[in-house]
Amino acid sequence: MVTIIEANEDAPSTVDEEIDPHEHLELAPYVGKEFITIDDARVFYNSYAYRRGFSIREAGGYTSAKSGEVTLVRWFCSNQGFSKNYKEAQKALENSTSQRTPEKEKAPIRTGCKARFRIKFEGGVWKVSVFEDVHNHPLVVSPAKKRGLRSHRSMGPEDKEIIKAMHAQNIESAKIHEFLGEHGGKKNLKFKKKDVTNVITSENQQLVDKNVETTLVYFQKKQEEDLEFFYEVEVDEGGQLKNLFWVDGRARRAFQEFGDVVTFDTTYRTNRFFMPLAPFIGVNHHRRCVFFGIAMLRSEHVAGFVWLFKTWVKAMYGKKPRAIITDQDPAMRIAIKEVFPNSLHRCCQWHVMRKAREHLGAIYNLKPDFKKELKRVINCSNTVSEFEEKWRVMLDKHKLMQNRHLKTMYEARSEWVSAYFRDYFFAGMSSSQRSESMNAALKIWTNSHSSMYRLVLHLEKLVEGKWQQESDEDIASLTAVHKWSTLIRYEKDAFEFYTSNVMGEFKNNLKNTQLGRIIEIEKDAIYEVSINFHPSYGNLNRQTYEVHINKMEELVSCSCKGFEFEGLLCSHALKVMHHVDMEHLPTRYILKRWCKDANINVKRSKLERCMDLGTSQEQEALRISQLKPEMMQLLNKAAKSSDAFKALQGILKAADQQLDELLGTCSSKEVGTCSSKERQTSEIGTTASKPSNVILDPPVSQCKGKRKKPQRFKSPSEPKKPRKCGICGSTQGGHNRRTCPMRTDRKCNKREKEKEEEDDLDSAQETEDTESDDAYEYEDLSS
Repeated sequence: MVTIIEANEDAPSTVDEEIDPHEHLELAPYVGKEFITIDDARVFYNSYAYRRGFSIREAGGYTSAKSGEVTLVRWFCSNQGFSKNYKEAQKALENSTSQRTPEKEKAPIRTGCKARFRIKFEGGVWKVSVFEDVHNHPLVVSPAKKRGLRSHRSMGPEDKEIIKAMHAQNIESAKIHEFLGEHGGKKNLKFKKKDVTNVITSENQQLVDKNVETTLVYFQKKQEEDLEFFYEVEVDEGGQLKNLFWVDGRARRAFQEFGDVVTFDTTYRTNRFFMPLAPFIGVNHHRRCVFFGIAMLRSEHVAGFVWLFKTWVKAMYGKKPRAIITDQDPAMRIAIKEVFPNSLHRCCQWHVMRKAREHLGAIYNLKPDFKKELKRVINCSNTVSEFEEKWRVMLDKHKLMQNRHLKTMYEARSEWVSAYFRDYFFAGMSSSQRSESMNAALKIWTNSHSSMYRLVLHLEKLVEGKWQQESDEDIASLTAVHKWSTLIRYEKDAFEFYTSNVMGEFKNNLKNTQLGRIIEIEKDAIYEVSINFHPSYGNLNRQTYEVHINKMEELVSCSCKGFEFEGLLCSHALKVMHHVDMEHLPTRYILKRWCKDANINVKRSKLERCMDLGTSQEQEALRISQLKPEMMQLLNKAAKSSDAFKALQGILKAADQQLDELLGTCSSKEVGTCSSKERQTSEIGTTASKPSNVILDPPVSQCKGKRKKPQRFKSPSEPKKPRKCGICGSTQGGHNRRTCPMRTDRKCNKREKEKEEEDDLDSAQETEDTESDDAYEYEDLSS
């Protein structure tokens, strides 16, 4: 039997013109007409149906039992037979006592039309054996409406490519249909909006249960284009994806220049697997976001974070950040202490203040001034002692000494308050807001039903956009023309080094030198800058900053620690430098990471960087990646014959001895072995934990509405709740339902109870049969 299909291809190309209603009679099928192939017959009958104004449907045929070939094919009018909902409606009318929930009433599609067209294979050709052209329904006359009939709707490959390309840009199917109908009008389209949706759905269906597999194939192609592209996966016991991390080669090189401070956040979960997205984000020389790698995690536990951080360090050639900003996740804190013991960990101030808003909302409403004062105490305290004193005064003023949440915030003050981090460089960041901005941008492209592969593609577009933005700003900084904003000579010195965005911040600091007044405490040594007004904030409480300066050695420092924290001289230091008539801006206060040529090593070719002197882990890995393709070519050639194989073995032994002499080592290594140091060298683009078998997709989140929150992290020191037996409820250690002594008794009781129920059913059935027999006898007697 031939498979039933819909005749929706090869629709006749027509124009929106009226056709002579009798013209179809000249081209009408007739019994005995011959065709060479089945497709010729189908196209002919479909064209005839278009002229008549109805749609056709292929209803299958017959296959010869001897030859196994198709010998008969049939086509019907699309209104042939009766639809399923029509039959169900008829049954519902017959059985009015049905308790079935009524469904939405639908108009019947089929009307039992008898029109049909049948061909049979005879004498090497297909001949029309049956043709009936009697319809019991109205025929469509308008050509524009005929295109909406099922068998006459068609979509070319060009239209499908346009639909897929627009869908990749996250454009809805309705808007795609509107766009395609702009040229020539929607009435001339040979497909409907539903057909556009079907194309998108069929493409998404190809990724079902193959998200991870398709994503890894994509990563392998990326490795062919970028030899420094790195990705690594971790699977669980069932072979499903557990964790995934990837980073491109340019990000790995950028981390060597701008990886001093990074932010890490896992708050984004918009994908069909509900896996948190964890990007590593830093700041480049334009004060813009730069990605240092992206991960997807199944769970936010210590083990997952430890795996991710170690994998990330391996991808970054062993380099670790000096400072890292995260939220207040306790599991993340434990993992950072284990993997980054020497890195400064700071909690995101934005998350702390958001949580404070949830607990202190009532106080904010009752005391409107308290919120502003709380922010002023946190952000305008330059030293630890100043913060603690202002905090105490604030609590006394508002009588909040016993507030539980404020106590919690104060106990953890060393993890998030700016005053405790003034002596450390954070590139001006105090929160993971850059990660949040990435999440906001990504929400435009994805939703809770997005597949992993689509999410990766959109992330790649987002990252590529950031690289393009950096390139454009590089050109803008190199070609910028200096325009004076102040009359201070330091502006010209800074313009030669700083990028345009950093120069804008430096100009603001120069403009702010006009604020306040200078009090000389010690001539050419110690000055006090007093400020009580700022145009952006209005009247302020008097703020005093102490500036120490040494004009001969070109040294300057301010109590606000602006340079230590942000890498730019503050307005107070610049004001004093100008006051003592320091001639030039000291180069020691111009950080390379803010300069125009800060990313020059990022743009250098891999060959140039791997030839640098030194034995750093990055250079060793680069040399391995440079030699690896050449060695693979030699191995492929040597594997073609035994003579070539032996010749390569001799060459490798001689090369091994020569390298030992060159490196000054006298080891008796065999071909194919390597030292422990070489084994620890991470190769570029490897996937060490990737198993050889196929990795399965993680479980799909079944929640249709709001996603469930992840399980609360339990500290290792927190005592575990005793596990109860499911049978007797005992909490004794080593006791469970499998070893419970009551298990056997329970089974026996269960079997006895089931037996009693079966006996009751049997007795009830016997009683019912007896009653029915009595009724039968009674009816006989009465008759």
